[in-house]
Amino acid sequence: MLSQEQIKNTGATFTPKGLAKYLSERIAVYIDKDFKSVLDPACGEGELLIAMGTSLSNLNINFSLNGYDSNREYLEYAKERLFQFGLDKIKFVAGDFLEAIDVTSQERSLNLFKNDDISLLNNCFDVVIANPPYVRTQILGTEQAQLLAKKFNLKGRVDLYYPFLIAMTESLKENGILGVITSNRFLSTKSGESIRKFLSENYEILELIDLGDTKLFDAAVLPAIFIGKKKRIKVPSPAIFTKIYEDLNGYQGNF
Repeated sequence: MLSQEQIKNTGATFTPKGLAKYLSERIAVYIDKDFKSVLDPACGEGELLIAMGTSLSNLNINFSLNGYDSNREYLEYAKERLFQFGLDKIKFVAGDFLEAIDVTSQERSLNLFKNDDISLLNNCFDVVIANPPYVRTQILGTEQAQLLAKKFNLKGRVDLYYPFLIAMTESLKENGILGVITSNRFLSTKSGESIRKFLSENYEILELIDLGDTKLFDAAVLPAIFIGKKKRIKVPSPAIFTKIYEDLNGYQGNF
């Protein structure tokens, strides 16, 4: 198990099995029966890919599962765990997804890592499922934070999952589905205003759930779930969201 210091510095918080299953099943509600290419850009030990593969298998939908991660040990373990789906369905890249993606070129293609098993391109995936790292500006360091802010056109304090949300959007096909677990901070903070605007403009927001103080992670992270369908035209989308806290029966409001 990762120490609290490792979690704080890397943002690597593995997704609980039950939450991965829930997210994959909610994503499956919104997809059709055609072949689905699935990406997890920070796949860790593969819990979300396993859950998504299981949900698609249960629906008799053919699929491929693609994972990025900068930690090779995690990837090796993920490969072992996903072997159940067949080698022809799983592909992995060891590398930093944020470094790989090009958000400036017209073609917006991903630079390829030296890996014969996979070549990932922007506008390529039908489904992105992810629990990206949560690392705030002061932990990232000023230089890296500024580089990310410049590359992804972000202002103010940058949490690492902000550029991940933008990069994941670039990798989705039009009408592709994004299902992501993040910290809930962006829902209410001033620094989250730009990413709220980005999500509203780029997605038909299907579900937005603030899981608040439900203690689903070992780390001190208050999670939220976002599920959206990528739009072609960037216009703001309204959304209804649900708050689930231990001391509340539930609350619905506007995004």
